[in-house]
Amino acid sequence: MESTIGQGAMGVVYKGFDPDIERPVAIKMLHAHLIMDQDDGGLLARFRQEAQAAARCLHTNIVTVFDYGVIKKSPYMVMEYVDGIDLRSFLKEGSPLTIKQIGDLIIQVLEALDYAHMKGVVHRDIKPANVLLLESGHVKVTDFGVAKLDTSDLTNVGDVIGTPSYMSPEALRGDIVDGRSDLYSTGVVLMELISGSRPQKAGSYWTTEEISRVVAKSNVLPPQLDQDFCALLNKVVAAEPKDRFSTCQEFAARLKALISPDQVYVPELNDLAATVIQSKITFADRRAHHPGTESHSASAQSGSQIALSPEVSQILSQTLAPFLGPVANHMIRNAASSSGSLQEMIDRLSRHIPHEKERRAFINTLNQSGIRSMPQETTGSGASRITTIGSLDSRRQGAISSMTLSGETVHKLTQLLAHHVGPLASRIVKKSLGQAATLEELYQLLAKSIPDESERTQFIVKARKSL
Repeated sequence: MESTIGQGAMGVVYKGFDPDIERPVAIKMLHAHLIMDQDDGGLLARFRQEAQAAARCLHTNIVTVFDYGVIKKSPYMVMEYVDGIDLRSFLKEGSPLTIKQIGDLIIQVLEALDYAHMKGVVHRDIKPANVLLLESGHVKVTDFGVAKLDTSDLTNVGDVIGTPSYMSPEALRGDIVDGRSDLYSTGVVLMELISGSRPQKAGSYWTTEEISRVVAKSNVLPPQLDQDFCALLNKVVAAEPKDRFSTCQEFAARLKALISPDQVYVPELNDLAATVIQSKITFADRRAHHPGTESHSASAQSGSQIALSPEVSQILSQTLAPFLGPVANHMIRNAASSSGSLQEMIDRLSRHIPHEKERRAFINTLNQSGIRSMPQETTGSGASRITTIGSLDSRRQGAISSMTLSGETVHKLTQLLAHHVGPLASRIVKKSLGQAATLEELYQLLAKSIPDESERTQFIVKARKSL
């Protein structure tokens, strides 16, 4: 794992690297809270179906899925890494497109959908955010998260699936849809590209007058094409599927005829590529001038870092994994190498958890683990400063030989401590036995692992009474 690419309501996508074949990949995972809240496994089934749908569609204009699996109940999908910009972000940059570039873009989307439809897959969520633009001028359709397979029984009448602004009337009603629903969504995207903003209709269906206003608003359409494009859009976003084009090929053929009326259509991807590259540069410049605070923290500038004992690493891993899955260890290593204190490290890790409720649960669990009370030792200074957490110093000045207690006594102490710090108690007791010279000193050492001061006092009182 190298970094987080993006996240949405359903999951997170990370950039990774496959060392076996030396290629970058994208790894998609569901949010942990969605998995934990699932009783019927429906969401997991849909995630698996997304992988199956995309895996059917090996096409130049579709993001390839390489692998699917489950680690510790967390499903993941390994996909082709696309170094591009999604159409939604591209539009926000305000980058102008010519009518020829718009046509080249939409035709590639239609070619992707035509192939998917031939493989029995209906995407059902075509929108700018799911269209990726590459520096080569090529386009890739992604996110088959709500796709419908012709062999699937996951979708029933009444299920409303997709993004409302781009959904066909039948999809909004919850009817079973076919490929013509994807054509409708692509038509709405085309209207957005022509007009420069997301088009809005007053009712459930697009009227001829509304489409005419969208076309009239366009700064890219030559006036002589207004009437022809109105006719095209009226057909593609017709209220009834039977009144639309039957296939993506029909839609693409009509669009090609409009943008290349007197000659054979030839895509000019170099022009689209140049516009995409310029948009990416603009996007990168904006991010450079408004960087996240994390990269400018004091510890990152000074070079200080944290060294974790195996015990502390395990606590962090076990606490973070339920929220981030198998990427947790990678996140912990990164945070340790760029943090100057335990609190800063915890803050960094919590920022990778997308939902506030989960972040609070993560921090509360850590507080209960006793990790904050573990010994810390700082060596060096400035760029060479290293804070070691969890390395108990057995060479304490004036130490007396390790205590020897009966198994029953050790068991009682472990049970008392476990009430406050959980399963970590047995390890803390074992290590503290080697550090304490008296029972009282042992109580004090064990109490240090309890984060709450009042609970520490309660533990010592109970320990004195019990032993």
